[in-house]
Amino acid sequence: MDRKASTTSHPTSGKTETAAIPRVPQEIIDEILGHIAADPTFSAVISLRSCSLVSKSWVPTCQRHLFHTVTFTSKNIGKWLNAFPVPEESPAHYVRYLSAQIGERDCIPEEFFQRTLPWFGNVKNVALWGDWYGRQVYPFWRLPQSVTTLAIGMNAFTLMEIRDLLARLPNLDNLSHSCCLADDRARPVIEAVPRGRFSGRLQLLGGPAHEDLANMLLEVPTGLRFTEMDISCRRKCLLSSVRLVEACAKTLVKLSFGISFHGKPHSSSLADSSARTDAVSQCR
Repeated sequence: MDRKASTTSHPTSGKTETAAIPRVPQEIIDEILGHIAADPTFSAVISLRSCSLVSKSWVPTCQRHLFHTVTFTSKNIGKWLNAFPVPEESPAHYVRYLSAQIGERDCIPEEFFQRTLPWFGNVKNVALWGDWYGRQVYPFWRLPQSVTTLAIGMNAFTLMEIRDLLARLPNLDNLSHSCCLADDRARPVIEAVPRGRFSGRLQLLGGPAHEDLANMLLEVPTGLRFTEMDISCRRKCLLSSVRLVEACAKTLVKLSFGISFHGKPHSSSLADSSARTDAVSQCR
């Protein structure tokens, strides 16, 4: 029996055809990662860390979400320096909210203030907390000029030092101070006047330093334009508080204040447009 010739055809060249895999546009990937980041639970962090390992093109978006908010303590600052030894190659430019919680007995490497902190060039909100008189730290503070909100709850700065910090922040709108001032000490200080916009919210809470801070703010040559004030003071600080309200009478729309008379707190608030004209009379 004759064998029939095989009808199976074979490729005559060494080239093989491969199916083109469609690529998902980066903007769609960014949208998906944004939905993952919106999850308020910690699982979002775990998911974003996993996603950053999928592709190099995914890394910037994942880092933008992962490093949006960063909290430094005396213990974990070393981890940041070890993970990102080259400051300009770190994800610091993704940080928008920077919080530093520092203890009195813990030491922060000067390298962080000198080489690393200036690279947080897009941070908007800075919060400084801790019960620590950082005598060796202040000369190295160089907060980025992008800061619009500053909260100080750290007993580390004298009045002159706070003034110099504010002088370096031309875009500052919101200011909060809720601690005591450090004692005056011999330290090189650049004598400059605050030059922020001061058009957001002012909080002076829980400390005897408010009279000095209020008087300092009243000397700002460009004036104050706060729209909200939250003030808690003792009776002896009442006059300076009233002067602050008077200085912002044309812009103030919300006022909350608490005054302690003979150890007993009294509080009141105004939260509508009438605050512009009634705030001063309510304080007196």
